Amino acid sequence: MRFLVLLLSFASMFNVQCSMLNAQTRIRDIYAEAPDSIFPLLTKNNRLDQIDFRENNMKAEVKNRFEDHSELLVLNERYLKLQLSKHCFVEMRMLNDSTFCMVQTYNAPASDSRIRFFDVAWNELARTIERPAVDDFLSEDVDTDVRLSLQALPLIKASLSENDDTITFELQTSELTREQRKTIEGKTREISRSLSQP
Repeated sequence: MRFLVLLLSFASMFNVQCSMLNAQTRIRDIYAEAPDSIFPLLTKNNRLDQIDFRENNMKAEVKNRFEDHSELLVLNERYLKLQLSKHCFVEMRMLNDSTFCMVQTYNAPASDSRIRFFDVAWNELARTIERPAVDDFLSEDVDTDVRLSLQALPLIKASLSENDDTITFELQTSELTREQRKTIEGKTREISRSLSQP
């Protein structure tokens, strides 16, 4: 009887360790198996090299198809951050065992982000998250002309958290004149929202 209990205990510990290993490797495996259409600058070998470099505590930089450099900046159990080019960053975060969020941010030079959701087989999901309106970022005493300028071309940067299922939005103001930017110093705020399923 004691032997049976001991055997079951070892089996349970083994299953827990396997589950932890799967959780640690899942986001890296999803990245490795991404369709070429998602990362046209990178080959699968590029991505595998980046993962290998990062997991061996090396700089995870490769030369992409445009003979430029792409670097995998962060890779942990559920999150990765990639500098695809000088003007494009990509973040991916697992939300549960079957769904992840991807944010692509383009800098030209102001930043604007595209948010997408996928299942683990890279099928894009209909799920969306509403971006905040310009007025949500501004305090009430911001001048009307400045509001209208920002609303004419609303550029909003989105960032995923490394640590939890949070997305943070930041209004970009670089399209304003220098004088307009001075008038809203200290009058804007970041907005964070949960990506967890309701």
